[in-house]
Amino acid sequence: LMTKALRRYFNALRSNEKHIKNVENYLYGTMQNLFGVWWNKQAAREYVAKHPEEEKSADNDNSGLYY
Repeated sequence: LMTKALRRYFNALRSNEKHIKNVENYLYGTMQNLFGVWWNKQAAREYVAKHPEEEKSADNDNSGLYY
């Protein structure tokens, strides 16, 4: 994830399509978003590991799906 985030960051700087004025602030925002995504994925994995019965019941229960 870190490599992909840094690659997107440097590509954005190089392309100059976003007209980045403060490079350090843009890097800070990029890293903040990266760690937010990482934290949410980690928390989801831990939740599924602690609550396996909810995942199974959600697979069998189609009442929340709209067709």
